[in-house]
Amino acid sequence: MCSKLTDLETCMQTMMAVFHKYACKDKDDKVFTLSNPELKELLSKELSGFVKGAADAEAVNKIMKKLDHDKDGEVNFQEFVVMVSSICIQCNDLLMAHIKQRK
Repeated sequence: MCSKLTDLETCMQTMMAVFHKYACKDKDDKVFTLSNPELKELLSKELSGFVKGAADAEAVNKIMKKLDHDKDGEVNFQEFVVMVSSICIQCNDLLMAHIKQRK
């Protein structure tokens, strides 16, 4: 029996699907990581409204350096989740500040 996914479960499933959609573009051995070109494509297609300079190569290089905690030149799923979580936190902080201003 299949039960309907909750909103949060759907969100988690979507995050995994988006990561793997872009992580498998390069035909290399590292199919479970994002290379710099894969990260750039993901940012420009999936997060351009939230990430300033998502299509700019220099900006992507800076983002890659910040995300790549293990310094292997690739972004793994854990590093990707940290990025998405950080963006969510910043968006929530902006929303809370906006709500407080309206009071």
